[in-house]
Amino acid sequence: MNQFKARLFSGLIGYGLLVGAIVAIILHNFFPGFSWNWYLGIFLFFIVVETFILNLVEKSSHSEDKKRLVNIYTLTKAIKIILSLVFVLVYYIIERSYNIKMFIIIYIVFYLLFLIAETFLFTKVEKHIKIKNNNE
Repeated sequence: MNQFKARLFSGLIGYGLLVGAIVAIILHNFFPGFSWNWYLGIFLFFIVVETFILNLVEKSSHSEDKKRLVNIYTLTKAIKIILSLVFVLVYYIIERSYNIKMFIIIYIVFYLLFLIAETFLFTKVEKHIKIKNNNE
């Protein structure tokens, strides 16, 4: 694994842990009835999905074709939406709508927070590509 890729992944994991801790503190203080098992599930879901997406984008950034990278960005958004729908459906099937509003709210909060991280990391990938192309 190259140094750039390692920095991307460590940044994602660090951001995820920080955001996860902050959201957990807020939930613990204001919403004591939330299921911590599902909280951990949401957190791990986003860490795994974002790691997969970041790996896919980083591998595609080595390609010379600019259209391919744009297609990969679009593909990653579609993958994330489909996996999110499947995850929420699994929650609904298992819990049978028990406290689904709270689950959805927290899920959306995590989705948006990781979307911010994803956008920042994609920007880093684009800057890395630009620097690499200028050096060649």
